[in-house]
Amino acid sequence: MITHSEALQIVLDTAFTTEKETIPVGESVHRILAEDVFSAITMPPFNKSMVDGFAIQKKDIGDELVIEGLIPAGETEDYLLQQGHCMKIMTGAPVPNGADMVVMVEDVDVQDNMIRIKNQRSSVNISPMGEDIREGDLVLPNGTLIKPFHSGILATIGLDSVHVYKKPSIGIIVTGNEIIEPGKKLEKGQIYNCNGTQLISFCRSLDLEAEYYGIVEDTYKATEEAIRFALEKHDVLIITGGVSMGELDYVAPAIKNSGLNVCFDSIAAQPGRPLVFARNEQKFCFGMPGNPVSGLVLFETIVKPMLYRIMGHEFFAPVFPFVLGQTISRKKAVRKSWYPVKLDPEGTVSPLIYHGSAHISAYANAFGIMFLDIGELEKKAGETIYVRQI
Repeated sequence: MITHSEALQIVLDTAFTTEKETIPVGESVHRILAEDVFSAITMPPFNKSMVDGFAIQKKDIGDELVIEGLIPAGETEDYLLQQGHCMKIMTGAPVPNGADMVVMVEDVDVQDNMIRIKNQRSSVNISPMGEDIREGDLVLPNGTLIKPFHSGILATIGLDSVHVYKKPSIGIIVTGNEIIEPGKKLEKGQIYNCNGTQLISFCRSLDLEAEYYGIVEDTYKATEEAIRFALEKHDVLIITGGVSMGELDYVAPAIKNSGLNVCFDSIAAQPGRPLVFARNEQKFCFGMPGNPVSGLVLFETIVKPMLYRIMGHEFFAPVFPFVLGQTISRKKAVRKSWYPVKLDPEGTVSPLIYHGSAHISAYANAFGIMFLDIGELEKKAGETIYVRQI
């Protein structure tokens, strides 16, 4: 059995990177940049007025000034401002040559064709050429996870398309004779399949689509056939259930006989101990426990970082320090244990009532997850802990 950290490192170290494709910038949110993006332009491309007002020369600030004309945003003509004169100017318009200040409309008295400046301590109100970006600047590096403001930056420098890494193809299989799909009537001994829905939803939260293969019966033949079929079509296969040591747990041996090399089949984590990870040159397979909290924690802490690595992005989970509002303890400390926590009105965090890896409803009000590491039996109220937002 290896530690959770060792398992994550093995998974990340074995990940390949997908090929590249070109897509419109307007469709690039949640994708991963597959190139360093350099600016071909300077921004702003001219000295730009930051306000509606009057362009002047600073040395004239105490004098009455003659209004020469109006410069609107988008003006292409070059103007030269003479001493003793001013020009009305709109926000975003190019400042005329010779002007070194724009006085806001609110700070000016206008009489006929003349102005007098009321606030002689006015700001300069000019955004100088190249203040934001200069031609040749690195704007976004390779591996950037594109967020809405990143797409705005790409558009700002004039790009209408961008190179990104292709999305990995993902397949999902659920096993278990006791599992039935939601919407059907429960019979004695049955439970609803939440793993399929949860895993598909996790993938969609990363803007990835997963093909769902339904519930596979608990026989070795059916399990191996389903695994072989899905591996033909997908880069990553996620299977839930059937990975323990029970008489009907066929997933681990079926994975081993499907042409994959098993990297590990057990980790010192709770929930999630019987985790199988196998691979070949271009295929990856996870065999997860069937309990849904195991799937949640393992996807969040191991599968998600790997999927991002495949797409060329180094994922770092949002983890923040908080004061623990209530003591949390356990009887054994041989595994790293994860617990759901809630945010308290006082700004502390406290553990939610949690009955174990089948208790997915405990996460209904979860702010994030915390852990007790191997060797830790408790964290006391008032101690600083680290919470991973989910």
